[in-house]
Amino acid sequence: MLTADQLFTVLGVVVVVCPIALLALLGLCSLADRPLTEESTKRFIQSAIVTGLLASLGILALMLLWGTRYVSIGLGNWVVIPDEHFHFQVKLVFDRLSVPFVILSYVLCGVIAAFGSVYLHKETGFSRFFLLFTIFLLGMIITSLAGTIEMLFAGWELVGLSSALLVAFFHERPNPVRNG
Repeated sequence: MLTADQLFTVLGVVVVVCPIALLALLGLCSLADRPLTEESTKRFIQSAIVTGLLASLGILALMLLWGTRYVSIGLGNWVVIPDEHFHFQVKLVFDRLSVPFVILSYVLCGVIAAFGSVYLHKETGFSRFFLLFTIFLLGMIITSLAGTIEMLFAGWELVGLSSALLVAFFHERPNPVRNG
């Protein structure tokens, strides 16, 4: 039987791993020049968003049920420079402010993905759009749950990069490129 801390950790990791796994899948397929079919892409995106949303709703329900206001999940120091007294710690914070932001991010991105999959049907850049969209989703989740300033910065950079590239999505025309 899982303890409360273990259950929060499992659900918290699922919230973040869903967009990471989706990004890895879409990115590797693009790098290998073997893009997924539109239907496969749509199903993977749908699965990742629904799974992440359900996990975040589960965290919110457990927080409300057990009266927990703050859950911190540390995933270790990824970079340590002892001479400079610097460490890059991956830390996620689930509280009653960040969890609704994550839920909102998943819901809005789910709506955009549903609309985008219909709007971009048979578009040559279908896979590219959803790869950039997944980077945006990951950035929003990391920014919402950042437990350190470095995590916040990393998430915000993902959001900014993907936003600029999404604005310039239709690269064949000069105005979107100029605006991006």
